[in-house]
Amino acid sequence: MQSDVWGSVTAQGVSHITGGNFAQSANTINGWLRDFLWAQASQVIQSYGSALSAYGLMFLGAHFVWAFSLMFLFSGRGYWQELIESIVWAHNKLKVAPAIQPRALSITQGRAVGVAHYLLGGIATTWAFFLARIIAVG
Repeated sequence: MQSDVWGSVTAQGVSHITGGNFAQSANTINGWLRDFLWAQASQVIQSYGSALSAYGLMFLGAHFVWAFSLMFLFSGRGYWQELIESIVWAHNKLKVAPAIQPRALSITQGRAVGVAHYLLGGIATTWAFFLARIIAVG
C-alpha cells in the first residue's frame, strides 16, 4: 500500500520515503514535494509542543514576513495604500485619528520595503528551518 506522506506500508513495517531512490522519484513534481520538501521539513512543521517549538514558531513568523514582502514586490504600493486608507478610515470613524496622517509610500519606497522584508524573512525562515532540522536529526 502506498502512502503519499510516509512511504510504503508492508507487512514488515513502513519504509520511509527518504530511504528510497530519490533519483527515481525526482522525475515528477510530486516526488520532489514528497521526498524533498515534506520529508525534510516535517520535524520543523510538527515541532509545536516540543523542545523545537521556538524554532517552529520562528519558522512560521519568518514565513509570514517573507510572504508579506511579496505584497510590496508584486504591487509596488497598492495594497499598502489600501491598508493605510483602511486604518485611517477606522481611526476617523472612531474619532481617535492622530494629528499626523500617514501618507502612501512611493513605488520606490514600496519596493525597498518589499526587498527588505523578502531578504529578512528568507534568511530567518532558512535559519530557523536549519536549526530545527539539525537539532531534530542530530
